[in-house]
Amino acid sequence: MKESLSALQQFISDFNLRQSNGVIAFRAALHFDNGQQHTDDSEVHIITSDNIGAVYFLSLDGKNLPDMFSVTEHPFTYVAGECLKIESPVYTVTVSPTEKIPAQ
Repeated sequence: MKESLSALQQFISDFNLRQSNGVIAFRAALHFDNGQQHTDDSEVHIITSDNIGAVYFLSLDGKNLPDMFSVTEHPFTYVAGECLKIESPVYTVTVSPTEKIPAQ
């Protein structure tokens, strides 16, 4: 879990995703691979604290795809300057930021 949280924090830092109000929200290209590949675009929110890290995909309505991953349940790795990679028993998901969402 510690390596996954560290990878998530490095991803947030390198892409400068944390807004001045502390919110981490952005648009990203998502690539799901479970033997069949599916690419989508979604708003992404990330919640972090000392021992918590969760990534939420908010724009996948009606699609049969997972919309939340946690560092306590899934291994996260960071490919420097490219993407966050999340692995689950069913999917490998890559998250590549495309646009920051303005602070509210």
